[in-house]
Amino acid sequence: MWWIALKIALVVPDCGLRLNDACPPLNLGYLASYLRKYSKIPVIVRIIDGVAKQHVQGSLLSFDPDIVGITATTPQAPSAYRLADWFKTLWPKKLVVMGGVHASALPEEALEHVDCVVIGEGEKALVEIVEKKSEGKAVPRIVHGEFVKDLDEIPSPAYDLIDVETYLTHGPPFPFGLKNPKTVSLVTSRGCPFRCPFCWNSFRSAPVRYFSARRVVDEIEYFITKHYVNSVFFNDDEFLINKARLLEMKRLLQERGILDRFVWGCQARVKTLDVSTLKLAKSMGCVVVSPGFESASPRLLKYLKNNTTTVADNARALANARQVGMTIGGSFIFGTPTETLAEMQETWRWFEEHNDLAFIGINTIIPYPKTKIWELCRHKGLIPERLDYQRLVPTSVPAETYIVCNTMPHEVFNRFIVDIQRVAWILTQMRLIKRHSRRRFRDFLSMARFPTWWWALLFHPFKVLKAFRDNILTVKSA
Repeated sequence: MWWIALKIALVVPDCGLRLNDACPPLNLGYLASYLRKYSKIPVIVRIIDGVAKQHVQGSLLSFDPDIVGITATTPQAPSAYRLADWFKTLWPKKLVVMGGVHASALPEEALEHVDCVVIGEGEKALVEIVEKKSEGKAVPRIVHGEFVKDLDEIPSPAYDLIDVETYLTHGPPFPFGLKNPKTVSLVTSRGCPFRCPFCWNSFRSAPVRYFSARRVVDEIEYFITKHYVNSVFFNDDEFLINKARLLEMKRLLQERGILDRFVWGCQARVKTLDVSTLKLAKSMGCVVVSPGFESASPRLLKYLKNNTTTVADNARALANARQVGMTIGGSFIFGTPTETLAEMQETWRWFEEHNDLAFIGINTIIPYPKTKIWELCRHKGLIPERLDYQRLVPTSVPAETYIVCNTMPHEVFNRFIVDIQRVAWILTQMRLIKRHSRRRFRDFLSMARFPTWWWALLFHPFKVLKAFRDNILTVKSA
């Protein structure tokens, strides 16, 4: 009946993800705001966030929704399936819908647990599902979500339904260099044109789209004025490539008087990090950029970046950042099938030799479903037909994680990764101390409270002493 509001619960399952590694569930915030604006029938929407440690099952019981929409990345999929099974056992006639990147990749698997799967973007699809449900019509088992061409059509996320404050990180002070940082992570675009084989974007068909400069500045202003953030990290796959949007953002930030009220960092491709773009970003308050360097092996880098980036491009990005005075750090990927120990050591030496690289993220390749890496691993028999998704994400017990590097024993691979992770932590801390600390010796000695500091000093004394010389004793560069 048209005058009876449907109750919709949008759920993020808990999968043990640390809040410091998470963004607010803006995807559900957008679904809620879009549904509120464009649904032809009245709706009552609630976001239940397991990552923020809300009691998901208790909240569902008390809310008693007509429709439950569950989002899940691949690591969240087991928790999402258990939640869906539990709900369907209690209320078999109520509608359970699943969306998100994992369900888009493996819809038939998700349909073993839910009534309907959304492939693609969820805003228009959810409106369609809600209206069919309200009219008593059959909801298709699979709904292909049409992408929103103009992202500004989507209202700002329903922040009133999100425990935003829980996601605002309050430290550590690096890499922003603030004494008391309060940081929010935002995403201001959808899609990526580069289709790297290890990324979910490699099987997505939607084009790259951007929220307008005005919408981005609106979001920044909201967090500054309502939540008193002083730093923002943009988690877009490539934030700096749209230079026209950057220029318009700068103008609007100046116009609203908030240009100097926050600092920010972002992800970017190394080829985007030319001197002019870095200077523009710095003039807008950008203090750190984090590209994916991926590898120092020309062969591996050619594969991982679809032949769009070279080791020389990586080095050039570092040189440009140094010239502009921008902190730069990035991520590397180890364990690609066919990668040799010599190639892994080559990449590690590259990090050690480039002291301008302030921090490093050491990642092992993850064969996410439907990516090109996943297809390659299946073809070579490196992963089972049915994956244990919780074993995809590296844990404190390396033996429990899938290793798809097939050129060395797993014990050798694990030992190498654990070793460089520990040394990378020491080197990163000292490199950041050099850039941001006024009390280098005190901060260096304070690292002694961590067992890793003593381990590195015992097993890699020359690396620690060299880093001490280059970062603690050396005068900070201009």
